[in-house]
This record gives sequence, structure tokens and C-alpha cells, in this order.
Amino acid sequence: MKFKLPHHWRAHVTIQNGAVALGLLIAISWSWGTVSTLQKNFQLQQQVDILDQEVELADLQNQNLKFQQNYLRSDEFLELSAREKLGRVAAGEKLIILPDSSNIKDEVTVAKKPTLTVKQSNFSQWMQFFFSNKQNN
Repeated sequence: MKFKLPHHWRAHVTIQNGAVALGLLIAISWSWGTVSTLQKNFQLQQQVDILDQEVELADLQNQNLKFQQNYLRSDEFLELSAREKLGRVAAGEKLIILPDSSNIKDEVTVAKKPTLTVKQSNFSQWMQFFFSNKQNN
């Protein structure tokens, strides 16, 4: 049994057109593979960049910890720590111990100025502002 194509397709179905279609199919699959590979490489490069940033951050934290360690071993820190925790003072200094002020609340009361009952014009208010005696206010 033979497969018969419709009459208007017979002129277009040739070996040359089949080869062109096969070539297009190969080109499309190659392009699709290239695009998917580029996309995967881009995602992997992003992951590498993130890991590089994390490594750099870890290096900076490591340097910071080394600086802190060196400071904690320094004579300056020992002296400041002794002053703070043991109440030590250097030669010629006097230690003053103040009472605990954590329970003291700062309260400020502001006395209100009496308001004028007579409404002055804008011009007279400016004149009073510029030319009034500053000691009376």
C-alpha cells in the first residue's frame, strides 16, 4: 500500500526540500542546545560569583578577628580593662565613683507663655519682632 499525497503537495515534497528541512531541524536543535548551555553557564557563573563574595567576606571577618585578637593582647587593652574592672588608676589620677544613675528620669517642664488675647496685625507683629526690646521677651 502506497501513501499518496494530495496533488498540491506533490510538487513541494522533494529530496532537496527534505534535505533543507532536515538541515533546518539540525540548526534549530543546535541553536536550542547552545542557548540552553549559555543559560546554564550564566547560572553557574552567578553561583561562582556568590561563592567568591562569601569567601571574600569570610576573609574580611578573619582579618577583623585577628585585629581584635591583637588588640585584646595589647597593653592598652590590659590597662583599660584593669581600670574598668578593678578600679585602677594611673599615677597622678584620682578615681571618682559616681552613684548609679540608671533609675533617674530626666523631666523638663516648660512654662507656657500667656497668649495674647488681642489679635495684632501681621505688620505690627513684624514691627514688634524687629524693634521690641529683647530683654522683655
